[in-house]
Amino acid sequence: MDYQAFFKLKERPFKNPLEAKFYFPIPTFDRIGQILTASPQPEFLILKGASGYGKSALFRRLPWALRAKLVVAPILLTGPSLKDILRDALMGFGLGFKCSPQTPEESLLGFFQNAVANFVAHDYGLVLAADEAQTLTEDNISELLHLLNLEPKWRGQTTLLAATRPESSWPGPKGAKALTVDLPAFDLSQTEEYVRFRLKKAGGSKNIFSPEALVYLHQLSQGSPAAINDLGERALLTAWATEKKIITPSCLQKAKISLKQPPINFKEAKKAAGFRLWRPRIKTWPARLTLLSTMILVFTVGWVVWPQADLPVQEVAPKVATPAPIDPPTMTPAAAPSPVAHSPGLGLATTPPILLNLPHNANVLVVDQSLGQARLWLRELRRTGLKAELMAPALNEPGLYLFGRPKSRSSVVFQYPKGPEVPKEVSDKLWRQVENLLPQDVLPLIVADSDLLFRPAPTQVLEILRDKLKAWRAAQEVKFTENLALLYADPFVFFEPGAKPQTINRETFQNALASEARTSGDVEIAMSDPLIALDPRNHNRAWAIFSFRYDSKLRHDLGIRTLIFEKNILGDDWRIKAELWIRENSLES
Repeated sequence: MDYQAFFKLKERPFKNPLEAKFYFPIPTFDRIGQILTASPQPEFLILKGASGYGKSALFRRLPWALRAKLVVAPILLTGPSLKDILRDALMGFGLGFKCSPQTPEESLLGFFQNAVANFVAHDYGLVLAADEAQTLTEDNISELLHLLNLEPKWRGQTTLLAATRPESSWPGPKGAKALTVDLPAFDLSQTEEYVRFRLKKAGGSKNIFSPEALVYLHQLSQGSPAAINDLGERALLTAWATEKKIITPSCLQKAKISLKQPPINFKEAKKAAGFRLWRPRIKTWPARLTLLSTMILVFTVGWVVWPQADLPVQEVAPKVATPAPIDPPTMTPAAAPSPVAHSPGLGLATTPPILLNLPHNANVLVVDQSLGQARLWLRELRRTGLKAELMAPALNEPGLYLFGRPKSRSSVVFQYPKGPEVPKEVSDKLWRQVENLLPQDVLPLIVADSDLLFRPAPTQVLEILRDKLKAWRAAQEVKFTENLALLYADPFVFFEPGAKPQTINRETFQNALASEARTSGDVEIAMSDPLIALDPRNHNRAWAIFSFRYDSKLRHDLGIRTLIFEKNILGDDWRIKAELWIRENSLES
């Protein structure tokens, strides 16, 4: 049990400060919105607040909250030159594909002018938002303000919004009228409301912190949201470790002490404890030569003797090739006896263990090549039951496939890795036998012999993959582009029906994610419970198949997602090696 279950929380309330649903509204945010949506817009708006006061969270929320009236484009400030600023601004507009390090400054300036002119022509206000802008110089500010006022008609519809720290003293650019807004720390009532708001959004009781603890938390954090998050998270862990249902000032005191402790240097700790790793040392050359000779002798004896060792011989009955009838298909209801006799431990009497998870109301077709038999399994509310049984056509290649109703292809939609394709007449005939039994348009198909289907699955794989999928969803919603990119192999392959597969390396992928994150606003993701199965050819490969909807300012996607994880042979880490995206509009209705 972790502290989430202990406190009956659905999520960790203080570990996701940038997620949209955890955004805590403050008066300063409303004031900035009123200033930016006023007509005319201010030329230069400065937001001053100490580190950890929520400037980044506010900047992340602005594009989504003001999207109906304004285009809010974050800029990265990756360099001091005009060329660097132009490239950052274009990436903030979602036009990063037009610029590269080799694009000349004149071209970048032309792209920028056209983009701003297009926004203004359609009556959109424009805000260039620079977070941590205290690194800007007077020349940088002058250049940015000049870019936003190249045309007289742009004035009053463009704003430079810069977030800095109170201690930074900027040289004011000549002729620029700057409006400054201060972002204060929380007072006691705001701290109490902030903590209860986050606990409620995480699905827990708002009374986990005692009133005295909230007062002490405000004193320790001095009203800084970042400090409240750090102390709150550590206090929950401390209370859970001591089995306290209510967090008291003593829990917060321990949390504060633990946050101040330096990280443990295990190497120095072992040295201080007198730990020494014993290693045999052979100091003399005669001893080394003796050891080497012994190793060579043992290796030689093993090489000579091993092929002659008596191995147990298993008698295997010869197989008689009897072609299974394909047409007409024979189908029996689940309650009818199986047409093929087999012992309870073989065949498809039970769901194969490589089918790790079958969500509610989902189907999967499992084909046992040894028996020429296929069974359609359905996950009901509390159990997995047999929905139908049929004689399978000759599917010679073991593996895990998706097949169904694509508009532009045969019944087999996807197979990974690429291998001999299932003949179209075979897949079409199999699909016709089951399509009337299915509510969905795409059906997973597992094909293998009994010994592969019923090989025991590695332990804990299901929980590991569920955690990976949870991290994958969270990284997309909160737009942690680096975290999301690290879940993928380097490189990985992206598939879409009707398009050529793309091999994408991690750096390119992360740059694309960052470009979209700067312009898309908040992201809402809905996904079904995944079907998770091990590939029968390779149990170090797993498939996760689920319905998926992605909604943002830029994209509205609906369809079926398949993530194929592969385990690192040298470790326990699983990475996404391939991804398939089947859009809903690519399937027949």
